[in-house]
Amino acid sequence: MITNTHVRKQQAEKRINLRDRASILSTVIAKGTNCSYFESELITEKALEVFRLGDYSFEKDKPIQNGQMPWQAIKADEPPGKPLNKCVYKRIILTVHKLDEDREVKLAFGNSSKRGQQILRMTREAETQETLLTIEDLAIILDCDEKTIRTDIKRLKQEHGVDVPTRDNKCDIGPGVTHKHKAVELFIQGQSELAIARNMKHSIKAVHRYINDFCKIVYTQSMTQDSLQTALITGCSISLIGDYMDIKYEYMKTDSYKERLNEIESKGIRFWDAEGFKKKAGQ
Repeated sequence: MITNTHVRKQQAEKRINLRDRASILSTVIAKGTNCSYFESELITEKALEVFRLGDYSFEKDKPIQNGQMPWQAIKADEPPGKPLNKCVYKRIILTVHKLDEDREVKLAFGNSSKRGQQILRMTREAETQETLLTIEDLAIILDCDEKTIRTDIKRLKQEHGVDVPTRDNKCDIGPGVTHKHKAVELFIQGQSELAIARNMKHSIKAVHRYINDFCKIVYTQSMTQDSLQTALITGCSISLIGDYMDIKYEYMKTDSYKERLNEIESKGIRFWDAEGFKKKAGQ
């Protein structure tokens, strides 16, 4: 049989799959029961479901979506310097690929910016799930070396003033500035969504989402005067509401931004007037 690069890759993939624990279990079942490999795979799948392993380890109301993956991350309250083998881990879900946004950034700004967007997204997701990713975690997930990850994180800080919450630097950076925070600040300062996306080398869809959330939050908060109620109405987290309101109050201290903030807040009226939201607010 003539082998080419494609065939060799397929063979390598099969060898890797054989190392997967589910595949090993299927092989053991097939040999031990003399059933077909197809039947053993069905048994393995049911075993994973019953014992809530693999993709079945998460709650049913939080299924893994396309582009997401489960990961064992170190809990955020683990002290620095503690050996990794003694740290407590937590199983979380990370969005490795958000195809439309990631492709947009890659085509416009290149692979490095795309990877930076992925790093920001995953580290923030890990943080909201009370864990912190390491540089090694990111290198494994994104299939690159640790030096590349460190370079990307350094670039995000130097060029855009954005802090990346990894376990390696979280103790040093404190709360820091997020990409959402930076995008909203630039919007308040008068930049368009397109200009913000270009300056931050970020997806315009993501920038639009950050700004839309900001407009919804500041107006809804002005109507409810209650963060919990605002969270229920907008579908945003209480921590995000707190972050965005802090930005608003900080810029309200400067007279030159007051008119701009009032203009931005008025954009949230359309959201507030949408059918059903007033009733929900009343509840």
